[in-house]
Amino acid sequence: MDEPFRPKVVLGLITKNGNFLLIRREPVSLKVSWAFPGGVNHQGETDEEAVIREVKQEVGLDVEVKEKLLERKHPNTLVPIAYFHCLAKGNQKPKIGEPYEIAEVAWVPAEEVLNKFTSDVDSKIKKFILSFA
Repeated sequence: MDEPFRPKVVLGLITKNGNFLLIRREPVSLKVSWAFPGGVNHQGETDEEAVIREVKQEVGLDVEVKEKLLERKHPNTLVPIAYFHCLAKGNQKPKIGEPYEIAEVAWVPAEEVLNKFTSDVDSKIKKFILSFA
């Protein structure tokens, strides 16, 4: 018997030259303003397919998934979240793909990324980010 579909948030930690691509959400929801691009998986797609699709929709980039960094349940919402290290293919420039959700897209130096977040960042993800600083 197949297990029921359970939505999961997938996030792309896209790196380039010591920077991470961040989006600023609009309107700000759940006190989150800056975030990694991503969204919710669809039934029948893998987590990797979901993060590739979500990144393309949100910031217009084609990405390659390098590795899954972590999967956890958000401590406040208990929603499953999967974090993926991604690289942009070619020499693309990010753009706002969903203006009703995203106000800004920016490459942020690794040493400044954690200062942009208004929510707790998992210690494994912090360590990953700081490894690029």
